[in-house]
Amino acid sequence: APIFVSTPFQATVLENVPLGYSVLHIQAVDADSGENARLEYKLIEMAPSTGGAPVAGDSGFPFQINNSTG
Repeated sequence: APIFVSTPFQATVLENVPLGYSVLHIQAVDADSGENARLEYKLIEMAPSTGGAPVAGDSGFPFQINNSTG
């Protein structure tokens, strides 16, 4: 199972940071090898109104993540 290098993840974003600015770097490691060691990262928006369940569809989430490197 993957293990995150540091947790929890929390960041503050100032209003005037330029588009494309790196806010947070996330890293995980996996002791497996080959295809079983491949990690994929993704962001999901958690809506308080759904009890913390992920929100389906494109909600205009203002952040992006590289799904291979985090």
